Amino acid sequence: MVLKVKWIDFQNKIEEYEVEGEALIDKYKSSRTEEDFESLKEEKQHWESEVIDYVKTSFEPEHTNFRYEFKAKRGYNTGFKLGVDQRIKNIIQALKDEINGLDYYLKMLFISDAIVRPDEINLNERQNLDTEGVLDLILSKLYDLYKDGKYHSIKWILEGNGVKLNHGEDWDYGRMLENQGLIDSMNGREVNAKLKLEGKYTIEQARKARVTDYTKISSSDEELKELIKGVLTEVEKLGIGQQIIFDEFDELRDDIPKLSKKSFGQLLKTKLYDLVTAKAFDKAIASDIFKQFTDQILPF
Repeated sequence: MVLKVKWIDFQNKIEEYEVEGEALIDKYKSSRTEEDFESLKEEKQHWESEVIDYVKTSFEPEHTNFRYEFKAKRGYNTGFKLGVDQRIKNIIQALKDEINGLDYYLKMLFISDAIVRPDEINLNERQNLDTEGVLDLILSKLYDLYKDGKYHSIKWILEGNGVKLNHGEDWDYGRMLENQGLIDSMNGREVNAKLKLEGKYTIEQARKARVTDYTKISSSDEELKELIKGVLTEVEKLGIGQQIIFDEFDELRDDIPKLSKKSFGQLLKTKLYDLVTAKAFDKAIASDIFKQFTDQILPF
């Protein structure tokens, strides 16, 4: 399964649906009548249908299972007739769960290279990783998810990044990393893991040691200026054109004549890191911009 629309467009659309869901909660959170209950139920069903249809048709082949994943959580029937206020609360809670599920779905897709950005990785190489390579990949993706403090499926991480698993291998990989003191794990139907501080430190040291190849940066000052112009145009189209972005790229453009390829690339990397830290845009956009200049993924 591969995303067939641009990641940034997909992300923005899902975030719009999350905002619409939150608006429904605000609209009905104080409701207490049967009429309100029926209206809420109808509007929630309409919202769900739109979300499901958009996600399903955004992938090739269509993500037909999303309906069941998205609507999996349901309240229990206690056998007692509930008052209208409790029924409204139950629907609102289910809606909150679905909004949270969408947010988590975005996080997991973002780290799934084979689904979201298959043209930016060597799928054959991923499918033939040795054991050390697979373990490093798991740690790297758990690092990208570290801040939410949650446990994440090792199976999802590997399959979403082009690694084919034999039965039970996710358990074996999880046990190896846990024995090394790099992750904590929870085992159910699948093994779920999160980085320990030791694992976080391991990835940070590895990324610091990674050498970026700047040789593919254009030698033409005019081409670099045109690329910067294109980046700023795209930023404006996305509606995220904060002044800080234009200021940083104006400085970069002015410095072009006195910079080598390596110096330009290092300065670009620094500015992109700073803009992500300042929340001017997210890591996906920063990585895409870096790739336009260097033909490489920006490491985070």
